[in-house]
Amino acid sequence: KGIKFLPFQKVLDFGRIPRSSEGLTVQAAELEEDTFKIFVSHRWLSPWWPGAGFQPPKLDHRPDGNDEGHPDRAGHPKYKLLVAALQRMQADGWIPKDDGKVVIWIDFACIDQDGENPADELNESMIRLVGLCDMVVTPVVDDEWPDGEDWEGFKSRSDMEGAVGGVAEGYKAKAWKEYWKRAWCLLEMLYAANVPFSLELVEERGFGGDLLGFVRDKSVRPHALFGTREFKLEEAPLLLAPLKDDVLATNDPSKGQLTSENDRSTIERHVRELLITNLVRMREIPRAVSEYGHAQVTEVLDKLADVHEHQCEFSHQADLLQEALHIRRRELGDDHVDVARTYGNMANIHRALGEFDKSIELFEKVLEIFTAAFGHDHVD
Repeated sequence: KGIKFLPFQKVLDFGRIPRSSEGLTVQAAELEEDTFKIFVSHRWLSPWWPGAGFQPPKLDHRPDGNDEGHPDRAGHPKYKLLVAALQRMQADGWIPKDDGKVVIWIDFACIDQDGENPADELNESMIRLVGLCDMVVTPVVDDEWPDGEDWEGFKSRSDMEGAVGGVAEGYKAKAWKEYWKRAWCLLEMLYAANVPFSLELVEERGFGGDLLGFVRDKSVRPHALFGTREFKLEEAPLLLAPLKDDVLATNDPSKGQLTSENDRSTIERHVRELLITNLVRMREIPRAVSEYGHAQVTEVLDKLADVHEHQCEFSHQADLLQEALHIRRRELGDDHVDVARTYGNMANIHRALGEFDKSIELFEKVLEIFTAAFGHDHVD
């Protein structure tokens, strides 16, 4: 569906975080099934955009010398942290040791930066994108380690992991606290925590070591933090405890900080999608329809079904599509083309499972509705 990833080997070869115009990404559909996919959630170190109303950062602070925002800064500290984090996880057996089996998703490389509003590219794909990813990694460039006063009393891993709220509260880098204020960072973290994550194929996908133990114990998509502290102490990344259900209410991304207010409506749309996802997870679909309308709810059900398809959880996929079908038939009528498309998605599940008679039966319903709606000669 147009989602792209950046091969880790190309990251190493390029020597810094590449821009989308470098053309180093590959389509998700082209990746091998056992490719380990990492979502990089981070706060840009050099934010700026044309028409911002202020001057861009000085060029000697910009890795590429261009007058535009950049996720890194001079010396490429974020790039170095990201590479060190992945290589440490490889060395510890957390993720595949073969660089060719690891890809990352990072906005600067994987979203078209030359578009009028690059964030719009995520409007339809955020659930599917996060659903494709095996884990989240956040690199934290901390200029104050180890002398910053906030670090007093929280310098050891046990101090941070034992803090009220765990690592999320115990990690004292100011840059990490800023991360929690940023709208996009909050949104990414909440998507990672709420989009379905399957435990069925974790070993086949390359999980190992302490990361595999964490995933089995917590039953969540892991989110690893790797900052200047871990880099200098040569420690493994820290794993965040699962987010509680009330985090969305207390850390609303739609109220978070943005470099460009043009993104506010996009953030608000994603927050609605997250709220619907939570209601689906709690099996409160009627409430979701009542609060957000049938169109938005069925759109989210379709996207969540796609996630379960990628994770080879066809029964869960079928359950979600059945819910979408029930809502669409009730709200739109049995002969609506959106009902037909849902029948088509369900037919594909039965075909994948080798249940060809059921698949044919559903495809015949699709043909009947499309013929009535468009005629015999229509391309659909």
